[in-house]
Amino acid sequence: MSSVPPPASSDVSPDSGGAPPLLLGTSAFGQNERAFPVYDAYWEGGGRAFDTAWLYGHAYGPGCCERTFGAWARSRGVEKDVWVLAKGAHTPECLPDRVEAQLAESFDRMGRDDAALYMLHRDNPDVPVGEFVSVLADLVARGLISGYGMSNWSLGRVREAVAYAREQGLPAPVGVSNQLSLIDMVQPIYPGTMGSHDPRWRAWLAENPVTLYPWASQGRGAHALADPAELRTSPLAECWYSETNVERLHRARTLAERKGVSSTGIALAWTLSQPFRVVALIGPRQPEEVRDSLAAAALRLTEAERDWLENGAGEPPRD
Repeated sequence: MSSVPPPASSDVSPDSGGAPPLLLGTSAFGQNERAFPVYDAYWEGGGRAFDTAWLYGHAYGPGCCERTFGAWARSRGVEKDVWVLAKGAHTPECLPDRVEAQLAESFDRMGRDDAALYMLHRDNPDVPVGEFVSVLADLVARGLISGYGMSNWSLGRVREAVAYAREQGLPAPVGVSNQLSLIDMVQPIYPGTMGSHDPRWRAWLAENPVTLYPWASQGRGAHALADPAELRTSPLAECWYSETNVERLHRARTLAERKGVSSTGIALAWTLSQPFRVVALIGPRQPEEVRDSLAAAALRLTEAERDWLENGAGEPPRD
């Protein structure tokens, strides 16, 4: 089992030889013919970490995404080399007694017996955090997972979980997977999803040894629009449209031209350049999109560049 987390953004440089600070999402890939070229491009570019979930692909056949990922890993002989984030206990089965059962199913589908990190896919506020923490800490103690965390949890509930673990002498959460990107999610993409864009979340992450694994870290494809103004009327509008976000898209294009990368790449660089530990989840659909993200993963922005992209204060940063 891998007991070492994937490198955080501050741990990786272009010359480090380590895997980029990215997790490749598997939710779009329930068929070998679509998945294998994307996974191959990621692996060939140095990517080693994958984001999986018990629920992924259930609309097309329960477990198809996990089975496809497992088939790829076996066919390439890399089962022991991949770093896996597994998730389970999604609403309406976000219950402590469903965690291990779903994890066992996930392992069976993927053809493995451990995961580097396991996260609850959603929260159930009716369940005391201690019940979840006790179950997850037991999985760590038994060697089924190396660490645990929470996806789409509120800051208050995460803080409760950390406090409970410390009080009970149990392993504390090591990761949170909420949404974070240069453009702010204005409406939840799916029921129960949460962001970590607000200052309270960012301050807490900067002060605590918990890694953020943000999903939709590149703005869900908004940076690939032909014209940022299209955000107002595109299918993305309901969850992402605001004039502030349109302005951010424009600024990202300006800085991308100066840096010689794509606007989507600049968005990824913004996420990875935060002053706290970040391992970004990416969702490319084509091999060329994978290569674009890998190229941008080594780029780090200054505080002035980050602030200008987000807030537009002052003049555009100059190299």
